[in-house]
Amino acid sequence: MKITEIKWQHLLTIARRVKISSKVPSKISMTKSTPTKIRYYLVSLFRGVSQVILQKNALSGVLFLSGVAVNSVTMALGAALGVITATVCAGILHYPVKQIEEGLFGYNGALIGIVIFLLYAPSPITILLIIGGSALTVLIIRFMMLHIFLPPYTAPYILVIWAIWIFAPTQDLAPAVTPMNEKISTWGIFEGIGQIIFQNNAITGICFLVGLFISNKSHALWSIIGGLLATFLAMFLALPPTLILAGIFGYNASLSAIALSNGSKQWLAPLAGSVLTVPIAMALMGADIIILSAPFVISSWIILLLKRELAIGR
Repeated sequence: MKITEIKWQHLLTIARRVKISSKVPSKISMTKSTPTKIRYYLVSLFRGVSQVILQKNALSGVLFLSGVAVNSVTMALGAALGVITATVCAGILHYPVKQIEEGLFGYNGALIGIVIFLLYAPSPITILLIIGGSALTVLIIRFMMLHIFLPPYTAPYILVIWAIWIFAPTQDLAPAVTPMNEKISTWGIFEGIGQIIFQNNAITGICFLVGLFISNKSHALWSIIGGLLATFLAMFLALPPTLILAGIFGYNASLSAIALSNGSKQWLAPLAGSVLTVPIAMALMGADIIILSAPFVISSWIILLLKRELAIGR
């Protein structure tokens, strides 16, 4: 009888454990309720927009997208379509949830949407280009994350846009209509910050700067320093004043200054990276290549490689 009682107690213990474990999925599903999922995707989307300027802050993303809309509602819609496509694509491919939530797969898609509508008028073909191009950036950035030690930055969208730009003439795409908003001039200072997301608008630049300040005060300061340094260098080199006033030489320098100041108390790297963006931009323009944010990526990679070599050589 004692043995039988022990067996029954053992079976009851197992039954209780099974009952308890059966309740766990329901608790997990409760934590993943619809409002929670909506919040997760919204945070991921707006962080994706904020990552365009190297931030991880949903509120900054809202300000960045609002800043784009101030200058062009069409480009803001393109950014929304791009970041949604890229984020959903990363989720379907089961890429790391934390990286999705941080917006690391969304920002290149946002840039695809903005630049496509910067270059071409909205049409079924351009919408398909945004969707397809944004999805492609997700594959490219994942490959770079796994196989290249340098940060991918905006390289994925640059490669996709360059490919589209080369083959676009065969599709007879209509050019975009430039927004004719009334603008104020700040001599390329805030225009340069606005040009980080390809908006030639000082008010947009102010929105971006506020978004940077909310996320990271140091980054906000470096964005100004880098942009001013490149602007002064462009003036010293007697580069076209219209390009200088439009902030064309400032935005890549701002991005490079932010990227190279990250996690470092040294000031030489962000300053050097900012200066280096100007000759790189000049070289690309001389080769009749659309520059996008390539000077930022190339200059930042060069500085990081130099820092790596110097560290190894010590």
